[in-house]
Parts: sequence; structure tokens; C-alpha cells
Amino acid sequence: MSSLFSLIRVYLPLYLLLIVFKLQAQDSTVYYKASVMAAGATAQTPFWQHANQNGSIPLNGNFGVVDAGIYKVYNPHNPRLIQWSAGVQGIASYGKSANGFLSDLYAAVKIGKIEILAGQKRMTAGLVDTTLSSGSLAMAGNARPHPRVQVAVQEYLPLYFTNNFVALKFTYSDGYLGASGINYGSVPRISDTYLHQKQLYFRLGRKSHRYRVYLGANHQAIWGGEKEIMPLYRLDMLKAYWYTISGKTLDYRKIGNHFGTFDIGGEWHGKDWNFFLYRQNIYETGSLFKVTNFEDGLNGLSVKRTKPLPKGSSYFAFHSFLLEVIGTRNQINRYPISELALFERANYFNSYVYQRGWSYYGSGIGSPLAPASTTTDGDLPRNNSEFTNNNRFWAFHTGVTATWMHLKLSFRGTYSRNSGSFLTPFEGVKQQVSLWLGAEKNLNILKGCSVYSALSSDIGKLYPNTYGLSIGLRKSGFLD
Repeated sequence: MSSLFSLIRVYLPLYLLLIVFKLQAQDSTVYYKASVMAAGATAQTPFWQHANQNGSIPLNGNFGVVDAGIYKVYNPHNPRLIQWSAGVQGIASYGKSANGFLSDLYAAVKIGKIEILAGQKRMTAGLVDTTLSSGSLAMAGNARPHPRVQVAVQEYLPLYFTNNFVALKFTYSDGYLGASGINYGSVPRISDTYLHQKQLYFRLGRKSHRYRVYLGANHQAIWGGEKEIMPLYRLDMLKAYWYTISGKTLDYRKIGNHFGTFDIGGEWHGKDWNFFLYRQNIYETGSLFKVTNFEDGLNGLSVKRTKPLPKGSSYFAFHSFLLEVIGTRNQINRYPISELALFERANYFNSYVYQRGWSYYGSGIGSPLAPASTTTDGDLPRNNSEFTNNNRFWAFHTGVTATWMHLKLSFRGTYSRNSGSFLTPFEGVKQQVSLWLGAEKNLNILKGCSVYSALSSDIGKLYPNTYGLSIGLRKSGFLD
């Protein structure tokens, strides 16, 4: 089965690309982006230098990175029923060792509003301000994109029988994560694990309305190897997949490691500013259809300028502001499924079965505030069966963007109080502050590019204390 999935993973994007080339290339736009960056730090790479960067930034503190990609995107003004898109992006870095990989490699066909995609492409899930957020809880854009096949309506689709007052969007995908060690099962390791993902969101209010409400949910599950891990149940792959996607219980247990959020948000469009208030509420294995823990989750307020500044203005001006409060300390299901103590306590971003936990290529798929154990301070306790040794925390996060003297300025700052996990509790609360301050300026060279620089630091007891500096050059534009 693994060889078959590998063949599909390699050849399906190329096959789709060949098909869609025949559908005429004149209905969309091609653009490129490229950047080069050098960075140095007193210890490991500071948190906000590498977090939510899709696994593209090395962790060893001193490195150089070259990033280049070319994309064909849909033309929103084209009336054709069928359009296509594709993209490829390569990342090469050199620090203590050289590394290179393809971050994006995908092809997609859109028929009306429905898109079919094959390959790997950057993705997040959940209601959140993606530009400044600490990261959506379930899928944050922190790890490398994983290969998958996906069907989706990416933009909100108005439902005409509601007079366009209600609109929806959804995704349904299945992807491949690779091998994983096993904590509890009949074998110590399996060769294949998979990631199932789906989400459905509704918007109440037309695009022209000043007030809009959003609500919906996302569901993710890591699964695979059930036939080897639990041979007594004789679960073939198709049956295990059905139990995974449906959340159906087998002998008081879930198949796969489930994680997701139920989200609600409200948006107000003012004359000069937009306001977006949102909440993500966590559910985890054992409480999939019984949401009983409302204490854990992510709360955010995003404010963005809508009225443009006068052309050529150079005075200081704010453009956006974000405040988030994130809590994961509780993790208690007050009414566990079938009243079994096994489901009384969650273990966010870890798995009782899979040693990989909620990760891909060593980086967390979900919120980066629950970091890989390998990145936390070496004096902190850790358990080889857990991906992260810190999934119980309270965090306060803020982000700001502004302009001044033709400089684009941005800031991210996070203060957290960290307690470890239930299996590896810390001795007392470990406080942590992580900061990042960046500046970017457009240049009139190379037919338009920009130079950017950033200062970052980690101060506290969760990560090694470190200070870092990065500087880079980037350019992007359209080819036609």
C-alpha cells in the first residue's frame, strides 16, 4: 500500500498538470517570488524567527536560506468554467549542514467553485488572522506542507436559496506523513501514517454587509497501521479509514489521533478600520462529539486599517493590530466517553499511539506554542513517547504592523506561562518571552525588490536564552 501511495503522490500532480495544460493557459496569471537571507543567533534560532514558517527555517541559529518559487494562479475575472493552477517552490539552507526540499509542489483544477488539488501546498485551518497570529491551534502553517489529495470550495460560496445571506466553504483532504514509532501496540514501528483533514465554515451576512458572523469546525486525524498495531480487531485499511473519518468508536476507543476546533467569529467593517473577533474551542480524542471542555482555546481580536494613506505619505501610521489569549492547561473531559478514565484526560499535540504526535518532519502541525521537545531548554523534563513536553500553557500574544518613512515595520511578542504536560510536568511554571521586530524597504534596483531585516530574542525558562539578527533580499512579480 505504501508503494502505491508513493506512486500516486509522485505522478498524480504531474498527470493533472499535463491535463490542465491542454485547457489553455491564457485564463490565469503566472507570478514568481525569490529571496535570500542570512541569519545569526547566540544560541538556537529564536522562536519567532522559525515559527509558522512552514518548516523552512533551520533551528541551529546561524544559517543562510535561498527560497524561490513560481506559481500559476486562477484568474478571478475569467468567465471560463474550468481553470487550473500549479506551483513549485524550492528551499535550500546551509547551517551546520546543508538541506534542501520542495515546500510546494502541486497542481489543481477548478470547476466552477470546486477545486481538486494534488500535491503539497501551504495550508492552515480555523478562524484566525493568519498575518499576525500565534498560529491556528489545529493547523498553523508551522510544519512543512505534506502531500495530499484535496477537494475544496476555497472561497465562501453564497447559498442562493438564503438570498445570499448564508455562504459556506469547505475542504476534504487525505495526505501522507510517512513512518512513525509506536508507543502502545503490537509492533514498535509502522511504515505509513496518514493525515485526514476536513473543515466546514459558514458566513452569515453578505459581502456588502458591515456586520458578518462566522462559525464552523475543522477535524484532523492521524491514523495508519491499525492492522499491525491492533491485530485482534482485524481492521483492514478501508475499514480503519471509515472509523477515522466518521469518528466512530470501536470497543470504547477512537481509531486514529483526532484533534480539531469548533470556531466562531464576528466581523465589523468600519469606514477606516475592520474589526475581527474570534474564538477557537479545542476538542481531542475521546471528546469528538461531546464538547465538554470549554476552558481551553484561542481568543483573538484583529484590527486592520481599510482607508489607504495618502500617496507618498511618510509619517508614522499603524496598519494592523492583533491580541490573542491562548489557554491549554485544562485538558480535562468532565464527561468522558462511556465514563472510562482513559478518555478523562487529553494530551494535546501528542498521541498515546504514535510517537510522532502532531508533527511532520519534526515540526508541530498545530500551534507552535506547543513546541517539539528538542527545541525546549535541555534542563526541562521530557518523555520519548511525546512529541512535545509543553502542551499545558497560558499565552498572551500581540502583533503590530505600521509604516514610517517608507519603511514597513512589524512586531510580534508572546508571553507564556508553561507547565509541561501531564506525563512530563515542569517543576513550577516556566515563564517565557519571545520577541520579533522587523523592517522592510522597497528598492529601485533589479526592477524592484526589497531589503528586510529583523531582530529576535527568547528570554525565559522554556527555550535557551538567545538573540538573533537576520537580513535578506526578496523580489516578486508577474511574468505575464
